[in-house]
Amino acid sequence: MNRIALAPTSLPDAAPVAFIEAAALAKFGALGLRLNQSPGLPFHPVLGDAPLIGVIKRTLRASGLTLVDILSFYLQPATDIADFAPALDLGAELGARYALVMGADSDWPRLSDNFARFCDAAAERGLVAALECAVHRPLATLDQAKRLIADADRKNAAICIDPLNFIRAGDRPDMLRAVDPALLPYAQISDGLLGPGEPGLEAARRNGMNQRRLPGQGVLPLKDYLDALPPDLMLSVEAPPPGGTEPEPRDWARCVAEATRAWLAGYHRATD
Repeated sequence: MNRIALAPTSLPDAAPVAFIEAAALAKFGALGLRLNQSPGLPFHPVLGDAPLIGVIKRTLRASGLTLVDILSFYLQPATDIADFAPALDLGAELGARYALVMGADSDWPRLSDNFARFCDAAAERGLVAALECAVHRPLATLDQAKRLIADADRKNAAICIDPLNFIRAGDRPDMLRAVDPALLPYAQISDGLLGPGEPGLEAARRNGMNQRRLPGQGVLPLKDYLDALPPDLMLSVEAPPPGGTEPEPRDWARCVAEATRAWLAGYHRATD
């Protein structure tokens, strides 16, 4: 069975220490941490707060959890890659492997240049730059991510697939089979709903934000998705609480873990 990590998106309002403790109590094997602010999402600043960083380090050590990735680095028109250095430094210090990158710039040459620069900054710290596509960002499809990696020509670039954005954009699980497995070192898992006219990028952008669900509680072809990915990947679970609810972090983390493990227990990889 794939190991699972708790993504910060699953507990968007939880402060970092409470988030780590909730993931540990739910017996996740790993987690991600949001060290850089993402547009429109709750954020609990960590950088520059030495006492808090000390508590985070001690809590991580005590939990036994692996830090799989740090979130999220948005490449926007006004981005200065040097501004990301403190978050990348802390992520590397905490033992992260991947830095999650979003392409939020419609100027392709500038986006490509900034991604190459980001890869270089990440490489200096032993990190892999993992692209995540999103239907409401300029970098929205698998083909675009592959093209950006080819243009940047950096060895520490990868892709982290979000199945909901992937399917909403009109991409298909079989397309993943044509991707070099080295570019798919880990992935996300969640379920969700499709809006009118979806899948398809134009409809998805017209319909707005994602409607996520726990694995098995939406309409995504998750079995086909996992069948097309390299086997036994670490899966980062993105499943925020239902709108209008405010469960305790540890309660929702347990719910997410149980639902994901139950779905994975019933999943049997197709034989080639």
